[in-house]
Amino acid sequence: MVIELEKKQNPKAGRTYIMMMILVVPVIVIVSLYFLIRLNPVISQFRIKTDIVEYGTLETSIEAVGVIARNEIVYPLSGAGHINWSVSKGEKVARQQKLADVLVSESDQSLMMEHEMLKIRIKMIESGEDMESFSEEAVNQLEFRIENLISDLALNIQQNQFELAYKNRYMLDETAQQLVMIEASQHLPEMSLEELTEQKHQIEQKMDAFSNELRAEVAGIFSAGSDGLENEINVFEDEAVEKQVEQAMVLLNDQPDIEMNYQQYRIIKEHRWNLFTKIPKEFESFYEPDTRVWVRDLHQDRMIRGVVSNTHQFPENQSLMMLEFNIPLEGWHDKRLLNIELIPRRFEGLIVPVSSIAERRGVKGIFRVDVNGYAVFMPIDELGRDNEMAALREGPIEILSHNDPEGELQMVETLRRYDQYILNPEEIQEGQRVR
Repeated sequence: MVIELEKKQNPKAGRTYIMMMILVVPVIVIVSLYFLIRLNPVISQFRIKTDIVEYGTLETSIEAVGVIARNEIVYPLSGAGHINWSVSKGEKVARQQKLADVLVSESDQSLMMEHEMLKIRIKMIESGEDMESFSEEAVNQLEFRIENLISDLALNIQQNQFELAYKNRYMLDETAQQLVMIEASQHLPEMSLEELTEQKHQIEQKMDAFSNELRAEVAGIFSAGSDGLENEINVFEDEAVEKQVEQAMVLLNDQPDIEMNYQQYRIIKEHRWNLFTKIPKEFESFYEPDTRVWVRDLHQDRMIRGVVSNTHQFPENQSLMMLEFNIPLEGWHDKRLLNIELIPRRFEGLIVPVSSIAERRGVKGIFRVDVNGYAVFMPIDELGRDNEMAALREGPIEILSHNDPEGELQMVETLRRYDQYILNPEEIQEGQRVR
């Protein structure tokens, strides 16, 4: 009896299961679709990438070597005696200003040394410092410097660096004289400040009577040494430019090691100077005559502006241009070859990736995220770009209305610095909620 009852109940269970499936499955599908529709914007938000707009500089740079031309006069130095310079390289000097004392005799050197010793003693008394402690510290520093200079000098000679050896020998001589002066100043007789000042004045009067002073014949900028190219590459009149251009191209192609002759010195008559450098063919259009251009000094990472004077064509697709400058650059007064960067293109503005720029209704723009978290299409004014980044104008811009392309310009808002914008516009629609 039990077996027959179970057989009669099985059809009912099957029908119940089918009815449950008919009712439950549509409910599950409807609920799933509901949540899918509601969550789709949230899921889309994970695909959208944003960033903050920053203000910066977008530039194209070309490393180059330039040949410097200056308006300068070369003067010889006497081979006899020791020269005690009163000015340093790059310093402006007036006409007839004292440049140096040429010490020929031992009496000259003794007088100069006594003068320096008196200056040290007067400085110590006026500052209230203890002469003994000062001298001990100064002697230790000078002795340490002498040891380093001797090591450098030996290394320069071993490596055939004769120009550096000459400079180090000169510095060693100067340091040794300072050491002698400080040690000798300790043995000066005790004198009052008035007596020391009076004796210093008497020595200065004797020094003023020296007939072996070196004075500037013209006003200008002082620089030591000569490379022998001053008459070949100079700031001449226009008729001599072609000769300079040929010589500059030879130097740029060969880039020889230029040796300085320190038995001569120069006075550069003015700050106006020229720079010859080669430019690639693809950038010639950026360097038309009278164009103001940027140049970066690689040593100081400093930017200066010059003016393109002219350009010259050479065989094998080589182009040489001459830039004019009226402001100083590191090393311009004592170097012939200068490492620089040419900046043919330079834009300052809002910097964004090129991939973030979209086009809607024929207008280029970027999607900005507004305060409510929605994507808003903002027209842009592009200043320039490279392969990856673009520079945009900040603030309100003028554009033609898309409804009337031939009408008047209208002022519209655009991106501003620190705005949040969308990096991948292909994933967004205008008005879509982003956050």
